Amino acid sequence: MRQEINDEIDLKELWIILVNYKWLIFSITIISLILGMIYLNYQQPIYSAYSILKVNDNGKKRKVEDMLLNPQSTLETVNTQEDISLLKTFYINNQALNLNRAFFKIQYYINGDEVYNYGNRDDEIPIEIDNIEILDKNILGKKITLTPTDSGDGYKLNIKYSSLEKLLRKNLLKLRDRVYKYNSEITTKYFKLKIKKMANFNYKIDFNINGDNRYIYEKIIKQNLNISQVEKEVPIIKISYKDNIRERAIAYIDSLSSSFIKESIINKTEQSKKVLTFITKELNNMKKKLKKSERALEIYRVSHKVIEPSTQASTFIRKLSEMDIELSENRLKESLIKSIKGFLKRTQNIEAVAPALMELNEKPTLQLISTLQNLELKRDKLLVELTSKHPSVIEVNNQISMLKRKIKFNIRNIEKQIYQKSSNLRKLISSYDVKLKSLPTKERKLINIKRDYEVSSNMYNFLLKKKTENEIYKVSTLSDYRVIDKAYSSPIPVSPKRGIILVIFTLIGLITAIIITYWHNAIADKIRYIEQIKNIIKFPIYATISINNKRIKYNNIYNYPSSSIAEDYRTLRTNLKLKLDKIKDSRGKVILISSTSREEDKDLVVVNLSTIFQMANYKVVAIELDLREPMLHRFFNIRGIDRDIVSYLRGDSSIEDIIYYTKYDNLQVIPAKEIASNPSELILSSNLSKLIDELKVYYDYIIINSTPFGNLADTKYLIKYSDIFLAVLRKNITQKKSILELNSLISEENIKNIGAVFINYS
Repeated sequence: MRQEINDEIDLKELWIILVNYKWLIFSITIISLILGMIYLNYQQPIYSAYSILKVNDNGKKRKVEDMLLNPQSTLETVNTQEDISLLKTFYINNQALNLNRAFFKIQYYINGDEVYNYGNRDDEIPIEIDNIEILDKNILGKKITLTPTDSGDGYKLNIKYSSLEKLLRKNLLKLRDRVYKYNSEITTKYFKLKIKKMANFNYKIDFNINGDNRYIYEKIIKQNLNISQVEKEVPIIKISYKDNIRERAIAYIDSLSSSFIKESIINKTEQSKKVLTFITKELNNMKKKLKKSERALEIYRVSHKVIEPSTQASTFIRKLSEMDIELSENRLKESLIKSIKGFLKRTQNIEAVAPALMELNEKPTLQLISTLQNLELKRDKLLVELTSKHPSVIEVNNQISMLKRKIKFNIRNIEKQIYQKSSNLRKLISSYDVKLKSLPTKERKLINIKRDYEVSSNMYNFLLKKKTENEIYKVSTLSDYRVIDKAYSSPIPVSPKRGIILVIFTLIGLITAIIITYWHNAIADKIRYIEQIKNIIKFPIYATISINNKRIKYNNIYNYPSSSIAEDYRTLRTNLKLKLDKIKDSRGKVILISSTSREEDKDLVVVNLSTIFQMANYKVVAIELDLREPMLHRFFNIRGIDRDIVSYLRGDSSIEDIIYYTKYDNLQVIPAKEIASNPSELILSSNLSKLIDELKVYYDYIIINSTPFGNLADTKYLIKYSDIFLAVLRKNITQKKSILELNSLISEENIKNIGAVFINYS
């Protein structure tokens, strides 16, 4: 049966449903909106702080060819995604946390709201917690409630859980119920700490212990930190952090930006610093050696009264000095190549060894690094659009791997060449040492002393020059990043987004209301509006009577001829007349009025329809044939009824005896003064047919008030006397199953002239 009623939904039908359920929909939507406001009231505002870093092109995109022209240059590769990944690491965030500008170790709450004024906490937080030692890591992040004693000199601690946590969780952490003293170190099975009382207070304070930087990073920082590239082709990075404390968000972004820039400078100068450290060490050693050889030369000249060596000795001195200087420079290269190899064992960042290779003047290898740089740039651009498994990316990765192997191979060859050169120089020096033995002893000693002096002097000057170059570079080194926008946070929270949330709750309420409305409309058995039955009934609806004035309901429309209800009845009269005029019978027309139940006001329809016809100067008679509960005599205020329709049907009265006049000139009534004991038998009386035939001669319209057609025996019989059968349907009273029963009656009895009137109470 439901499937017969529930036809396919269309937009028009849905709109009609919404209009008829508008107050229910409005109420549910308002309730949902109120729930949204309550939800927002319990949500902490979240602020977002951010800063903008620019990757300097002059540092990040410098080519190796430029380095060959400028020894103070450095080699870096533009890789914004790598920078973003680095900013997300614990390594950088740990440095930011160590700056201690944003305080996360302890979080304080008063009345459910976090209180934060780190650096001046005495203003709002009347306690200070320090000397913390965690004994059980399960306590980390748990909210602990401090309750001051009435005396104010002590406090109690307990772990705070929500009702849901208490219900779902087992083995909840618990603290002993005891009183602790302020300013004294306390020990529980979870922690040790000291709580200092900074001001008097008599309210509860909640606090979280968040442990070390690793815990803070994993549990707090990681999910609230967002690093992104502003635009794909622009090397600008946005660092943002969300926090319910605006000041802390700003402080943390400031710390993170500072730490990242500082780290970039450290990384940029790492190899140069190692070179500078080595040169400084060698320079100090050479300085000591130079002083020693200079003093030895002076002492030897004075003691032996030798001013200048011979020509042969001078030649030996010059040759040996040159070879010793070259050997010393080669030893410097040995140390550099050793440093390069050690660095490559610790990291895969081959480009970072470029400064050391510059000291070795290894242009071919630097050219390979330049090619490597270009390939890595090409790969970064490809990864913007492609995945790492794309053939183009794989091909570039293979080329990068091959170049790295070749660079490492070159470095090993450079190492062999340097050590081979040192070996050759030592052999050559040894051959000159043999020749020295042919010289006189005094001159030989002078050659050796002067040789040490000149080698020390030249190497000292060489190392001094290198130190100056590297110190200048160190001083002039700038970070590859520059803060464009300093840490800033709008005073307006980014979440919860009140407007959006209220709109969402409103939409949820509206959608829920529509679903409930449609569901209720589908399962409800009573008719709420006329469109519900238009596709169900097999007969026309002649009019809808809209009633919004209770006075008119109980007083017929004769007293209110200009009312909207009177106009509705005029529409009903017109439609009925158009239908009845098609009947080729000059006598009066019979209108049978019934309903599905007594609550549908069929009696009022009989009264008002009779009245509206007589107002058009038609002669009308209303017959009371609802013998189970007669009501017409009350509506027409007919008193002193002696003989009625019942007495006539029994054969005890004539027609003239049962017709009563009303205050309307053209309207008479045949009433029933009381409930009949055998209504069905009376209606089957042959006198009824005689009565209707005679009335048709004198009246234009005979309107019969019948028993509700739930009692089908009476209604079925009366239908054969009627020219039109009018069923009264009423909003929120008539049931859909009754409509289906009426449809069945029409089919079974082959009833043609049937229609309905819909009573709509608003």
